[in-house]
Amino acid sequence: MSIITTVEAVPSRLFAIYATLFDSENGEPKDRIESWATPLSLSKSGSDEGGGPTTKLFVNSLLEARKLGLVEEADGKLRLTADARGNGKKGQSSEVFFRNYLNHTLFDPSRANDAQQAGFMLALAWFLSANPLTPMSFSEDPSFAIKAEIGENARKTECTTLLNYQSFLYWARYLGFATIVGNSNSRRAIPDPARAIDAVLPVVFGGDVELPIQQFLSRLAAVYPVFETGSVRQSYDAMRPISSTDAAYRLSIATSIALQRLSDRQRIVLNSVADAPARVLVFGARESRVSHIATRGSLDA
Repeated sequence: MSIITTVEAVPSRLFAIYATLFDSENGEPKDRIESWATPLSLSKSGSDEGGGPTTKLFVNSLLEARKLGLVEEADGKLRLTADARGNGKKGQSSEVFFRNYLNHTLFDPSRANDAQQAGFMLALAWFLSANPLTPMSFSEDPSFAIKAEIGENARKTECTTLLNYQSFLYWARYLGFATIVGNSNSRRAIPDPARAIDAVLPVVFGGDVELPIQQFLSRLAAVYPVFETGSVRQSYDAMRPISSTDAAYRLSIATSIALQRLSDRQRIVLNSVADAPARVLVFGARESRVSHIATRGSLDA
């Protein structure tokens, strides 16, 4: 089981458990956490991110929280693990620590494998390889489409049913890699990693003001191996029966649009220096050459 296959373990529920225990350093009785994490209304109406009987919502979410290393039980109480708390104290933003821990766990191949979450990164590599100019249906099982891309390896993404696919999309959206638009009758999912990239720009640049495009991509892939040059993206590409002949210099449309959006928001500057090694940003019918990426002022805001 994983955050994809445990459909009850959506971001909002795991964060409800985390936030409650974050503010209670000595832990809380399990039944009290259950009552706080799953209000009575959810047993009747469900929620935007899945639904079901209240007990099942809590029990399965807690099982996944334990598998992720978020929660442990001691002296009859539930509490955050020291690793998941990350030196956070009551009064600080619990969601910042929650996101940091998830990124540290889900995007580290070794830790993700230990937590039985390796399928998430492979599914994300597939998703980011898709064309955001043709949004995906939120309500159609993508398993045949994934199988057409990587054959029998499709099962490794764990997006083998519609519910699992939707669970994946909720997590991709929460972590900044997707946008979901439309209403309950017609919803679409768009590969959109701009928020995820923006969140780690200070780490990617470090103390540098400008980076060659290849160094920028390498540092980004060190944080998120699902991007170009990253280990998971390379593994995914190797599964495809027909590899792209221009992948060494052309970026995916999803990555290209994300970088352009960050430039439009004045978070970064995309430069093209003559004769310097470059990558091509692809926007469908239009392309743009980029050799360097620079910061635009402070990245803290």
